[in-house]
Order: sequence, then C-alpha cells, then structure tokens
Amino acid sequence: MKPKIIFADAFNLQPYVRKNFHSLGNVVQLTLEDRECLLSEVCDAELVIAEYARIDEEVLKKGRNLKAVLVYGTGTNHVDLEAAARLGIPVANTKGANANAVAELTFSLMLNCVRRTADAHRYIREQNWQSGDSGELPETFTGTELRNKLLGIIGLGDIGRRVAAIGAGFGMKVCFYDPNLSGAPPVEAAACRCPRLDSLLAEADIVSVHAPLTAATRNLLNGERLRLMKASAVLIVTSRGGIVDEEALADMLERRELSAAGLDVFSNEPLENGSRLAFLDNVVLTPHIGGSTAESVANISSILMEQAAAVFSGNRPGNLVNGEELKKQKAN
Repeated sequence: MKPKIIFADAFNLQPYVRKNFHSLGNVVQLTLEDRECLLSEVCDAELVIAEYARIDEEVLKKGRNLKAVLVYGTGTNHVDLEAAARLGIPVANTKGANANAVAELTFSLMLNCVRRTADAHRYIREQNWQSGDSGELPETFTGTELRNKLLGIIGLGDIGRRVAAIGAGFGMKVCFYDPNLSGAPPVEAAACRCPRLDSLLAEADIVSVHAPLTAATRNLLNGERLRLMKASAVLIVTSRGGIVDEEALADMLERRELSAAGLDVFSNEPLENGSRLAFLDNVVLTPHIGGSTAESVANISSILMEQAAAVFSGNRPGNLVNGEELKKQKAN
C-alpha cells in the first residue's frame, strides 16, 4: 500500500515532480484553510509538505505515523520544531533553493524605492507627462544611486550572502549583522561584520532584513530601533513579517523620518485591508513573491523530491532544521 503524503497548502511544483509524488504515494491536496481536514488526514499520513500551513504540536501529535515534515521554502516559523523533535519527527526545508530569487526581488524593491520607478510608471499611465514637461518633472523623481551607499544586511544566510554579492556588484559598501554566524563571513559575501545591530541601523543608507522569524527576532526592529535609522535611509524586508513593528514603521514613513520602505512580507498575510502601509507614497509593497520564479520552483521541486525519496528509503532528509533537537532527545 502506498504511503499517504499530505500537501498541506497549494504550493507550486513542477508538473513532472507533482506526477512523481503521485507515483511515490497517495497524495492528499489541502488548502491553507483546511485546518480540520489536516487534523483528520494527518492521522495515517507518513509525510507532510507545507509552505505556510501551521504544523503545530496538535497536528504533529495526531500524525502518529509521520516520518518527516518537509517545508516548501526556507522559513520554518509555522512549524513547531521543538514538538517535532520531542516526537522524533525530522523537519527539513529547501534552504538555498530560492536564495537568488529573493535576493533579486530585494534589489527590485530597493531600486523602486530609490528611483521611484513605480510612481514614474503611474505618472505616464495617468497621462500626466504632457508636451513641454520634459524639464519640469516632479522633484520626487530625482532619485539616488546605489553606488557608494552603505548596505546593511541583517542575517547573512544564503539569501543575505547573495544580496551582499549583488550589492558589491552595484558598487555598494556592504556590512552585516548576524550573531549566529561564527568566524569570518564567506568570501563571496564581500561584506564586513558589524558587531552591533544598533550601529548598523544608525550608519546604513539601506537596511535589508534577511533573518528568520524566531523568538529572538520577533519585533527585532521595534520603534526604538527603527528610530536609529537615518531619515534618508531605506528599509527593505523580504524575509518574514513579524520582525519589523509595522505600526512604528508606518508612523516614521508618514512623518518622513524614514525615506522609504520596500516590503514583500507582513505580520499578517494577506496584508490587512486598510493597512496604512498600502496608502503611503514612499512604500513599495509586493504580496510575498520573493521566491516566485520558475527557477526557484524548479530548485524547490527537485529538493523536495530528493528529500521524500530519502524518507521513504528509511533515511533522514537533507537540510534538517531540527537535527540538534533530535540529537538531544535521543541522548535523553
């Protein structure tokens, strides 16, 4: 009898990989809203794959036959890693598969913020650029260049390193803050370490957030820390919502105490109707599309297939994120 595999939400897979999963097991496709179905279906499932669906202790305890939980993407804040370890369930992600995609979107947001390209597009679309206006464009279209600006990166993982390398290619000076990174940064990062977060925030012209959402990073950029940033600075967030205090950020942007912000992630997704961030003219927003490229989907699909094959061969999947916790549980 084929093992049951649960796709806990409607993530994107390459067609041939989806077909392979159906050959590997009996696939149950759920949506993000199917919480009760998930709790019911997981009872006899051997594998769960989730992008955003909450895989908490309740789900894990019901999954008495679970061999592993695989995460579509990098962020694991929706999975209770400690509970999984206590229950002996490996959790793995597809770390690095979408690093380039997210890094490129980071610079798309960054360039939109410093050159106001979205506003300029609207200006033409709304037929505001009339004959004779070539020398009389709004002053807001006078932007700044990335070259020689100080790019401060919070979190130098796969995505942070790629952002650092691209920043160096633009001629930016790059520094980073990452208390979890020991030793010298990888050579390809082309970045120098900033030992204190407050110093990075105070000195950087552009701050780009690439830290995971954990208990330690939740609300990391609160109002007090945001106020350390220069009024001319730009904030870019493409990692996870919840790291930045969005109300404090909106206050600063409204008062022009911060030049601009580009956000792909939010504390609550979809972004709440009526959010002040959606109506500010110095904010660029995208609906969590950082990893949404054909190349990223291909990378993630391939990794998930390899991980699933390993699980059903009696091995642990690659890219374990709760490996240390599992070791501790085994030792106890």
